[in-house]
Amino acid sequence: MTVLVYLAGALFVVQAFASHKFVPDPANKLTAKNVMTMTVPWIKDKGKKYDLNLTVHAESGDKGMIIFLGDLGCQRGEAVGKLKHTFFNTGERTIDFRPNQTKDFNLVCTIGSETRGDFKITIAKIYDNPSLDGKTIGKVIAKDLSWSQSDRSE
Repeated sequence: MTVLVYLAGALFVVQAFASHKFVPDPANKLTAKNVMTMTVPWIKDKGKKYDLNLTVHAESGDKGMIIFLGDLGCQRGEAVGKLKHTFFNTGERTIDFRPNQTKDFNLVCTIGSETRGDFKITIAKIYDNPSLDGKTIGKVIAKDLSWSQSDRSE
């Protein structure tokens, strides 16, 4: 009987702390013409933060492009968060793309307080990388980009 009570309690705890994961409409894309297309295949709401998968496809012709992790931002409603790689923040800080390359990342947006509202991802600047060395930035080829997804639980 004690084991049964313990298992029921454990199941309740797991359900109570389970996060809500949903899939945004695949048509909900951020596009900077002839530069890149970004989609978010899934978002996992965790209250004070949310995880997401970010997919970016370079459409910059024969040039490479660079996005700095520091130029990526996130929000939940009006609350601004900090975006990092999910696995102990290990991942590219200088995200470089070759022509027509696609990369996807699991990221976490930490808000710090329980909040509701639309999920938002921003890109301050995208640079070209004509030398394709993955390091040398050229001119800004896109800036002030924004993607959002309504909070379906509201």
